[in-house]
Amino acid sequence: MGLKLNSTYVTIPVSNFQQAVDWYGEHFGFMVTTEDPYYIEMRNESGIKILFQQNEHRLHSHFMYPDGSAQSSFGFMVDDAEHAYRYCLEKEIRVGTFFDYQGKSFSFYDPDGNFIEVWSLPVRKD
Repeated sequence: MGLKLNSTYVTIPVSNFQQAVDWYGEHFGFMVTTEDPYYIEMRNESGIKILFQQNEHRLHSHFMYPDGSAQSSFGFMVDDAEHAYRYCLEKEIRVGTFFDYQGKSFSFYDPDGNFIEVWSLPVRKD
């Protein structure tokens, strides 16, 4: 058996630490746990850890397909992606297409243009 992995963290490139802290705190409940001149660490009540890295090179956390469409590199799991999608629309957060394929999902753009997925597992029919 290999190593047992317990959790994960993600690094998100941002242009303005305070803007990112405020935005992720307001919309997703993240709270600052560590501040450093090079990064800021935040966690939410579920224990999800994100690191903001100062971005001076216009990098993003997603990649682009040859046709120019964005594909998220990571995402957040939620209980109800439809509820999360409605929340984002109500808060005027820019979102991508809503999908119902092997669960429900969509991606949103943060203030720096990072394209991040939100996904919920399919409902089990026992």
